[in-house]
Formats: sequence, C-alpha cells, structure tokens
Amino acid sequence: MTTWLGLNAGHDDPATADKVAVSLYETLLFHAQLVCVHDVEGRHAMSFRLVDEPSENTVSTLIERGYGVAVHNGTLQRLAGPEELARGALRAVIAHRDRREGRALRFPGQRTLRGRYGVSDILAFSAIEEVLPHGTKSVDARGDLQPTFVNGRLVLNCD
Repeated sequence: MTTWLGLNAGHDDPATADKVAVSLYETLLFHAQLVCVHDVEGRHAMSFRLVDEPSENTVSTLIERGYGVAVHNGTLQRLAGPEELARGALRAVIAHRDRREGRALRFPGQRTLRGRYGVSDILAFSAIEEVLPHGTKSVDARGDLQPTFVNGRLVLNCD
C-alpha cells in the first residue's frame, strides 16, 4: 500500500529544502520511491512516496528534529509536530498524492539517466510521463533532471 509522508520545517529557500530532502532520502527515508519539494504558502515543504508506512521510530525522530509531519495512505493517518508546520506537511502530501504540484528530486529511473537521451527512452525508462516543449528530440540528462507534477502527470520542462 502506498503511503505519503509530508515534512515541513518552514524552509524559505528552495535550495535548502532540496538539500534537506535529498539528505533525508539518503539517510532516513532511503526506501522512498519519489521525493518532492512543494511550494506551500511561500515556504518549501517535502513529500516522500513510500511503499510502507514509516516506522514509529522514524516519525518520532522527525518530530524531534522539529518537522511538521503528515502521514497519509489514502486516509490521514497522522498529523504531528508544530501545528502550522504540520498543516504545510499535509498540503505537500495531498499535492503529491493527487499529483497536482511538486518538483521531483528523486524518482524511478532517475539513476539510469546520465548523458544525452532521446525523449522516447526517457519516457520508457523513467517515471517522467511527458517532455516539454513537444517536439524535443533529446535531453542532456546529467542526473539532475527535476520534473514537476502538472495536471496529474510528471512533466520534464526543457525550456
């Protein structure tokens, strides 16, 4: 069962949120399938799509670090941490779950994308579902592609 974990520390700067999200992915949430950063009322919150619910120990660690936490697996399972931050975490989780908004920092197939790839290969071998502008033939994928959710699809904008 898919579970979404939202975290919010009220980051003002998207680069800081990106760095923290990747660090959490590499250390605590390495089993996440998709890692996103979301703009939540001028701040930047994070969301992680997981195969299983995070352990109680993981959630406790995140709360101790000062994060607002939202755990959602179809229904809201838990909202914890400072109230304002937890509300932002919930907004990030819902945006990710509904594929409405969010910039993907880690996604399925990303590691294989190094070098120049044809759009058809990117669509076939990664979670990216659309490449803009239409008519783009190839993309220089240096491993730092950051597609975004647009209208329910994970879209890579090459403009």
